[in-house]
Amino acid sequence: MTLAGMRLVRQEREWTSRIRSGDPSALEFVFRAYHLELSDLVYGYVRSREVTDDLVHDVFAKLWEGREQLHVRDSLKSYLYSAARNHAISHLRHALVERRWRERMVRAQPAVARFDDDAQRRLEDQELAVAVERVLEQLPERCRLALTLRWQRQMSYAEVADVMGISVKTVEAYVTRGVAALRHSYERLLPYLR
Repeated sequence: MTLAGMRLVRQEREWTSRIRSGDPSALEFVFRAYHLELSDLVYGYVRSREVTDDLVHDVFAKLWEGREQLHVRDSLKSYLYSAARNHAISHLRHALVERRWRERMVRAQPAVARFDDDAQRRLEDQELAVAVERVLEQLPERCRLALTLRWQRQMSYAEVADVMGISVKTVEAYVTRGVAALRHSYERLLPYLR
């Protein structure tokens, strides 16, 4: 490890210790050190500066709120990157479910007689979304991320490759693997698709 790398490790350990003990100035140092990098990472997922700002601020707020239980295994930077990535992916999943629900509401006819049918369909859609989520959660993280970006964000293979920092062929392999897992789980999802 280089001398600069060793200094950074020591600095991060000090920041972590100070945050854990409730020192708000340490959180400010960490915010200044990593805010821009985390913003760039999250923006690659959500493609909205306003949402990016909210999500990154949430990451730092949660870091502060959970400071007493803060446990950093490798580096604080890695910890924050993982937290930001996971928060962005959760946001995308929630936005997809919400968008689908809104689309169904717009298509639904306002007839009173159809109210019960519409309520039943919404419930089934939610159950399907939960069932698909469970299948996706069982996939390896990189595979799940590729599927999320490709299907939920409707990004091209090249865009997904760029965001993930991998080749287009690797993205295709992840998506193929994920689709195969979803097909394999189709039997479990079938009752929700009827």
